[in-house]
Amino acid sequence: MAAPAPKPLRIGVLYEQTQMSDLTGLDILGNISSKTVEMISEIIPAIIPLKPFAIPMEFLYIASSVEPTWTSPEMFVRPTHTYATAPRDLDIILLGGPNPATVPEESLVFLREAALQTKIVMTTCTGGMWLARAGVLDGKKATTNRILLETSKQMFPKVEWLDQRWVTEEGLFEGAQIWTAGGAGCGIGMVMEYAIGNFNQKMVELACLGLDFDIKGRTQFYKEPLPTIA
Repeated sequence: MAAPAPKPLRIGVLYEQTQMSDLTGLDILGNISSKTVEMISEIIPAIIPLKPFAIPMEFLYIASSVEPTWTSPEMFVRPTHTYATAPRDLDIILLGGPNPATVPEESLVFLREAALQTKIVMTTCTGGMWLARAGVLDGKKATTNRILLETSKQMFPKVEWLDQRWVTEEGLFEGAQIWTAGGAGCGIGMVMEYAIGNFNQKMVELACLGLDFDIKGRTQFYKEPLPTIA
């Protein structure tokens, strides 16, 4: 009797006037998905031996409504779920960076509930401030776009804000994790770090090679101090 097909990894992506580049790390996960690996193996037969390591994935795009919502620069996407209809027990949630002061209350309710059931929550840029506004980061270390660190400290003093490219913390239940990253480039490094630690290394390396992402050059720490903005 054939073994049952594995359940797809369910990845929730929040769209609320976010910056498109903040979500670029999704392509790393997408490149190790069963659908993409199947397609690429038809073009590059040498990848066929890696097909057993591909991960079935389902991407859920979540916003205030299922009407097209924009992500900068002026690109519209059609969400699959609203905050009310999206499941809370996802495998991964990724937040890009909106204006954290104007995100809708229903998004905060969703994040509070989902953080109690979703194993991995990731943020990029002001997505960290969005998560902080939901109260999920209270008492935890986190980061955001480094040019907004001082603003974050003033707005969310219950969070220990660090000047790092990404920060990993324990989540709200046993085995859960919260990953927060700085700007869009930091988010790419964060997803690479997560992927290399949780999926087949060769598969992840090939996924990053196809995207021309420097997986060996990733670092959790900035190489230069924050420049003065004047």
